[in-house]
Amino acid sequence: MSGPAMITDFTIAPGVRETASEDGAVLLDVEQGICFSLNPVGLRIWELLKKRCSLDQIADALGQEFSVSRSQLLSDATEFVAALEAKHLIHRPGQPVPKRSWFSRMLPRRKERSSAR
Repeated sequence: MSGPAMITDFTIAPGVRETASEDGAVLLDVEQGICFSLNPVGLRIWELLKKRCSLDQIADALGQEFSVSRSQLLSDATEFVAALEAKHLIHRPGQPVPKRSWFSRMLPRRKERSSAR
């Protein structure tokens, strides 16, 4: 993640849909046309993100469910949130959100098509 930001500053991308089960969840970004799978811990962090919990609150909640040190939980949650941001599943307010559909990525760009001739 670039620069300091409160976790509550993040918004879940509008094209993200989820299906959860006891095994975790599958996130589908309909705008990117990409699926992501989450294990049960990832799902729990995702649920807490949707409630706009801070990283400290996430670490505290996970600490009640798992016997892992708080520093490790905080580190892992921070890394997970950074991965979600890098995959454009969450974003900061004002941050440009990629709007390119998955279908447009299947087609070659005009420049590529003209050079292929």
